[in-house]
Amino acid sequence: MITLYQGSENPQGTISPIGWLSASILHDLRNPLGTICAGAELLMDLDSTSTQVKRLAGNMCRAAGRMRQLLADLAGIAKDNIPTAEICDIREVITAASEAALASVEINSIQILLNVPAGIDLPLVRLCIERVFFNLIANAFEAMPGGGTIRIGARRAGTWVLVELEDTGPGIPDCISDRLFEPFVTSGKQDGLGLGLALARQTVRNHGGDIWTEPAAGARFVIRLPLD
Repeated sequence: MITLYQGSENPQGTISPIGWLSASILHDLRNPLGTICAGAELLMDLDSTSTQVKRLAGNMCRAAGRMRQLLADLAGIAKDNIPTAEICDIREVITAASEAALASVEINSIQILLNVPAGIDLPLVRLCIERVFFNLIANAFEAMPGGGTIRIGARRAGTWVLVELEDTGPGIPDCISDRLFEPFVTSGKQDGLGLGLALARQTVRNHGGDIWTEPAAGARFVIRLPLD
């Protein structure tokens, strides 16, 4: 069973404080985001635009698309709409997250090695879990500004599927290792809010699973998700 959001009952149809906040953010961001997306599309269509500019415009367009999806998710929460799960192949989910993460950075010396067999199907709210993997991969990119390798493997373990993600970066600082999944805990990230891993853990737990770290030369995360 997947529980993603439990809002308080609201028979009068009034909007909760978090609903008002979500609606306000959605309203204020939609227009500038539309401008960014339209400008990026225009740059991609110009015949005189250089290949490099078109590539950057494509990255902007994809990033804007992800932001639009995030705003759509936020709008759903504001309206107390509960996302529904679907049967997903975990390899397809991880591949999509990997491709999106690679398209969002300018690091050419990053390599993602997947060892994820096809045919591992499980019930997921796909966009939510895809975002978990995207954030983990993006974090690994930030930890390896000079390049490196990310290895992602998946396997069945009884009634679970285990996904293991490990990078060749410097690893998790000892000063935050015990509090890594707590909100607002961060180290070494400029302007970092320390919310990504806390949200990732909450998403995985909402699916009936869990996420943790294991000792390794770099950073190593294990995600456990139920097959049923």
